[in-house]
Amino acid sequence: MAMTSKTKTLTIVVNVCRLLLAATFIFSGFVKANDPFGTVYKLEDYMNAMAWFTLPDTFLLGCAVLLAFFEFTLGVYLLFGISRRTTSHVTFTFMVVMTLLTVYIAIANPVSDCGCFGDVLILSNGATLAKNVALLAAAWLVCRYYRLQKDFIGSGMKWFIAFVSLCFIIGYAVYCIICLPALDFSPYKVGTNLQEAVSGGSGAKFDIKIVYEKDGKTLELAAEEDDPDSTWTYVETRRTPIEGTTTATVDFFANNADEEDITDEILYADGYTFLLIIPDLTNADEGCVDKVNEVYGYTQDHGYGFYCLTASADKRSQVYWNDHTGAEYDYNIADDRTLKTVVRAQPGLVLLHDGIIMKKWSNYNMPDEAELNEELGI
Repeated sequence: MAMTSKTKTLTIVVNVCRLLLAATFIFSGFVKANDPFGTVYKLEDYMNAMAWFTLPDTFLLGCAVLLAFFEFTLGVYLLFGISRRTTSHVTFTFMVVMTLLTVYIAIANPVSDCGCFGDVLILSNGATLAKNVALLAAAWLVCRYYRLQKDFIGSGMKWFIAFVSLCFIIGYAVYCIICLPALDFSPYKVGTNLQEAVSGGSGAKFDIKIVYEKDGKTLELAAEEDDPDSTWTYVETRRTPIEGTTTATVDFFANNADEEDITDEILYADGYTFLLIIPDLTNADEGCVDKVNEVYGYTQDHGYGFYCLTASADKRSQVYWNDHTGAEYDYNIADDRTLKTVVRAQPGLVLLHDGIIMKKWSNYNMPDEAELNEELGI
């Protein structure tokens, strides 16, 4: 009798652990499929921090989709008890690898957060390690006593569900690449009032430093200081919130070609304003340039504001883009990661109205004149 009671208790614990693992993997995989480029940028962070070699964005995008597929499918297999022995062993092995990785991350701190759940749930490195240790213990129990997993559905339905799940997660990831994340958890989602987000409501102040580089040396100047001579190359503008002032929700800023701050000019413009976002001019998709140029011509014909924002401050990249696309617009400089957060595309297009984000498009679904007329009610 005592043995039966112990077995029942163990069965309950194993299945609770199994459901916990299933929910975690399904959630993590779905979040990654919802924002594949977010995963790409996190992978780039890891590679840069660990001084690894760089890989093309296209390859990393494929890795991001495969990771989303693997985690989501693993969660579905755990949930419905599909191939219980193999699934349990794969889950345990995966958690061993991930736990060892997070031990390193917690010690070396190469990135500020693991990116496990994208922008939906941001965990510190310590919290990520604690989470993985708990999941590793759960995975060990599920692996050790995999025969105690209960069946919720018949064996015939299991493979049908597995097939549907596979098609869903791949299709959803592709959709979110083409049409941008269906669920936008970034601070730049549609409906965001950038005027309020940047200013923090009121009272936000920043310590602004303009960074230049020459011969491997870095020079930081305050905004009011004179620019160095032309032998110095502009790198970036750093805006650090001053302690004691209201903290801004987002750190959005832009400089024009003369290194003048045009953030307020963009955010407080009346009516419609279009932002063409191209983080890296040399690696952007050139297949949509006809649509981009059409949008630019549309804004000029109707008197709407148009700003091209890029992190490529060097003239060579700008000349490259001009030569390959016939671009006639000016380039304004903004932070690379900020631009990649505003819209998950390269290039991407953002429509503002009185500083409020109204619509976003990726390089795969740039609007034509008819779509713009419909969007703007013309």
